[in-house]
Amino acid sequence: MVSQTHRARGRNNNCLELIRNPARVMKRSNKQSVTLMAMVFSLCSSSSPIAAFSPSQTNLYKLTSTRLHHWATRLDRRFEEPVEILRDDQAPSDLPISPMHELSRRSIISTALIGTTLTTLLSALPAKADFAPGGTLLDRPVSVTYGNSEASPSRRNDNSNVLFNQDNYYKFGAAAQWIEPGTTEFPKTMPFVLSQQRYEALKKYGSRIKGAADEIVNVGSATSAADIPDASDPLYQLRALGLLANSFLASENTGTTNELMLARWYINEVYLRIGDIKTALANGDSSEAKKSHSYAKKAMNSYLTLMNRQITSKVGEPFGYID
Repeated sequence: MVSQTHRARGRNNNCLELIRNPARVMKRSNKQSVTLMAMVFSLCSSSSPIAAFSPSQTNLYKLTSTRLHHWATRLDRRFEEPVEILRDDQAPSDLPISPMHELSRRSIISTALIGTTLTTLLSALPAKADFAPGGTLLDRPVSVTYGNSEASPSRRNDNSNVLFNQDNYYKFGAAAQWIEPGTTEFPKTMPFVLSQQRYEALKKYGSRIKGAADEIVNVGSATSAADIPDASDPLYQLRALGLLANSFLASENTGTTNELMLARWYINEVYLRIGDIKTALANGDSSEAKKSHSYAKKAMNSYLTLMNRQITSKVGEPFGYID
């Protein structure tokens, strides 16, 4: 839409916190402040100066006075409740910028406040701060092997080459640790899901999960890349693993839990390692193929251990592990 009418006074109240309570904003932690600004500007418009923090930007401090004035003007116009709202996809350089003598006092205050807030937030961030693919601001670099050196290095930094995009790496920008078969130390807690839901899911997907485990074992005996189907092949039943995890680790009340994201990370590791094995054999590196296969088994056993913690006597029989 080129224009629209904006009459939601409740949204203006969120925006006004930046004007009325700057001290409160500045006293908050970095993450809280960034979250507040993201929330406020998402309510005021569909895009915001928080875009300046995007991981794709090589220079986090690149924010011109023209852009600042643009955002201040957008804020100011929403306070005044105009009939016409500027297109959100209109580039700042294409927008008419009023001469300085025509600026309202509120616009000047908004510009100064936004600039001060951004400067304060950015200067306080660690030099190696980065964003996870899902947008979480971290005080360390994002790495596909951070926390687990045995995680697949073939995972893309934006998590675009996996089966389930929203996994542990997507949210936390790090790899998960392996889970020893039969242990309950990690994760410390499990989400509550009705036993009837788990029972029905196990009845529906149980045999497919066992078949997937068998196929992971069989991949280890391949001697050439031609003997290994692509990781996306239905033979591996990897999507069934995801469907079981959905029913075991989440419900309408919980939504997507951290434990579900963890399970998806293990499934994605199996998926990536199948490709790693195939690539290693294609390059004639049987040693690397063997190593990748051992990591694929660790990922599969970690997943099975996670699922077994949700299988009680009322739900069914727990899964066996692979050697």
